[in-house]
Amino acid sequence: MKPRELTNAEVKRGAPALRNLLNAVFHADWRDDFDSAREALEADLSRYGDPDRQLVHEEAAELLASDVTDSQVEHFLESSGADLWIESELRMSGRVFARLIFDLTEDTA
Repeated sequence: MKPRELTNAEVKRGAPALRNLLNAVFHADWRDDFDSAREALEADLSRYGDPDRQLVHEEAAELLASDVTDSQVEHFLESSGADLWIESELRMSGRVFARLIFDLTEDTA
């Protein structure tokens, strides 16, 4: 996976579980329901079964292991189609956000 070059279709094929999570959590009105991106992720992941959490964990691990830069991870997240403004809304880098997803799903590894 080369995050800098990914289109939405490539994200869908290359990391479908991660893309599905991002789009399920970060829809147009997620800000009305949650105070933070972390809270939104935790709420959605609490409904995931272990096999689905494991897939998300593996895809986040692959993204982090590919030695990508923050801007490449941000491009990947933006290419997912999720309604999320990485820097201004999360107040964390793209790699830190990917690590958050990795950590939140680590109990299934």
